[in-house]
Amino acid sequence: MRWLMFALSACLCGVSIAACSSASESVTSPSAVKCAVTATAAPTSFSAAGGDGTLTVSTARECQWTVAAAGNWIQLSGSTQGQGETTMPFKVTANADPSVRKGSISVGDQQVGITQDAATCVFTVNPRSDSVSADGGQKQIAVTASSPQCSWTARSNNTDWLTVTEGAQGTGTGTVKYEARTTTGPARTGTIQIAGAAVSIVQASGCRYTISPGSQAVATDGGSGSVTVNSATGCEWTAASQASWIAITAGSSGTGAGAFMFTVAANAMGVPARSGTITVNGQTFTVNQAAGPPCVYKIGGNSQAFPASPGGAWSIAVGTAPACSWTASSNAAWAPITAGASGAGNGLVTFTVSPNPPGNPARVATITIGPGLTFTVVQDAASDL
Repeated sequence: MRWLMFALSACLCGVSIAACSSASESVTSPSAVKCAVTATAAPTSFSAAGGDGTLTVSTARECQWTVAAAGNWIQLSGSTQGQGETTMPFKVTANADPSVRKGSISVGDQQVGITQDAATCVFTVNPRSDSVSADGGQKQIAVTASSPQCSWTARSNNTDWLTVTEGAQGTGTGTVKYEARTTTGPARTGTIQIAGAAVSIVQASGCRYTISPGSQAVATDGGSGSVTVNSATGCEWTAASQASWIAITAGSSGTGAGAFMFTVAANAMGVPARSGTITVNGQTFTVNQAAGPPCVYKIGGNSQAFPASPGGAWSIAVGTAPACSWTASSNAAWAPITAGASGAGNGLVTFTVSPNPPGNPARVATITIGPGLTFTVVQDAASDL
């Protein structure tokens, strides 16, 4: 109405100058309806891994807008202000948490909802296998989680000698402490289930062995005996002779409490008193045997005659047990030992007789083979030239 009244007034004021005429002009701003802004996104739902999306803004070309993301896991690319229609890329970062997250992108008063799936919790357990001594004790295992929100549990898998003492439940990164009881039995394996992973625990053998008796005396002609082995149930043992003259005749191996039997061969002539052992898993049983019979020696013949010339060579057979040693020596330079000056067991003593010089009387030499045996060498007299 104000513009109509202004035009009428102007006409009345200028009636004396000219014929009255009217004129009008109106100026308006863009209406609110004309600047309506619409925003859409594709996609609006993302997996836990995240991904790329596109925001589309629809409005008149002279209309301005601003854009903002609610949630730092929604990352906009490009300017946050603009005018008219446009498309804008955006990125959704990976979700490490085991919970769905929701955010939005606002364009003016428009809200575009963005949702992202929960992540699957990932756990790293270190070590995945462990060992403990027979004495047992406490040890620990580290748990690393992909998110502080990831919860886990730890428990022993029906193993009475393994106990989780700390960290039976946890969230995020943490530590599980466990204790193994002392054992006197064989090596054993148990399992602790931690954050869905099976951790194998191996405990060393705690088997301890005793034997009774610890030694035995055996006569020269040999003998036999038995030894009791004591150990916990399940503990395996083996008896092994460390001497060729001691033989295991029964029970060379066993489990838990048991016994083994042995025999000792007769000690041979000339063999001194001897000791041998049988070992049983670190334990030693000792056999002490008396010396063998004294050595007995025999020689082939008692004497041998030689002509004055050219003399000659001769061998004397020696008979005795393999362990019996002997020596041979001559008391005459003209009948020296040329082979077999010493030996053990059966053997030969060889000597050589030199020609008797012209005019020399008959002569006699003694070869001693010992201990205690003599052999006589006789050589004829030599005639004068």
